[in-house]
Amino acid sequence: MTIHTREIPVINNVSRRHMLKGMIAGGGLVLAAQFPAVRDAFAYPTGADAMPNKTVSDPHVFVSIAPDGIVTIVAARAEMGTGAARTTLPLIVADELEADWSRVRIRQSPGDEKTYGNQDTDGSRSVRHFIQPMRLCGASARTMLEQTAAKRWGVELAEVKAQNHEVVHTASGRKLGYGELAAEAATLPTPAAEQVRLK
Repeated sequence: MTIHTREIPVINNVSRRHMLKGMIAGGGLVLAAQFPAVRDAFAYPTGADAMPNKTVSDPHVFVSIAPDGIVTIVAARAEMGTGAARTTLPLIVADELEADWSRVRIRQSPGDEKTYGNQDTDGSRSVRHFIQPMRLCGASARTMLEQTAAKRWGVELAEVKAQNHEVVHTASGRKLGYGELAAEAATLPTPAAEQVRLK
C-alpha cells in the first residue's frame, strides 16, 4: 500500500515594516550597483539617423510664439492613439522650453519630410527616435529667448534664465514674457547643439 503525502504550503505573515525594510535594502543594492548596459542604453544610437530624411530639431520649424505668449508646437508625426505625436513629443519640447503647458497649442504638420524629417509613424519608435531631437529643439528655442533678453538688458547670457514662460534677470529680478521676446528671438540663427544646455 502506498501512502501519498501532500506538501502543505507554509504561509508567512509579513508585516508592512518587514516588507519596507526588505525593499529599502534591495533598493540600496540596486543604487550601489553599476549597470553599464542600462546606463549606456540611454546614449546608444537609436537608428533615427539611418531613417530616410533623418531627424530635424530646428525650433524655427517646430516652435512659434505669438505676441500674447501662446506657444504653438508642430506635431510632425501622425497621432495613432498613443499620445506620442500630439502629447508626449510636444510636452518634451515644452519642458525644455520652460513653457507653461496651459499656454501651448499643438498644430499638425503636413506631410513634408524635407522640412520635418522622417514622418513614418510605425514600430512604436516616435518617442525613442525623437526624444533627443525634440529636447534639443525646445532647449534651442529657450536659448534664443534667453539670448534676446540678455541683449535687450545689456547683460551676460549667464545672468538670465528662462522659467515658467518668461526670462528672468537673476541679479535684478527683471522679467520679460515669451511674447515680448518672440519676434526678435525668431530672427536669431539656431544655436549650435554644443552651445545649448539641456535641462
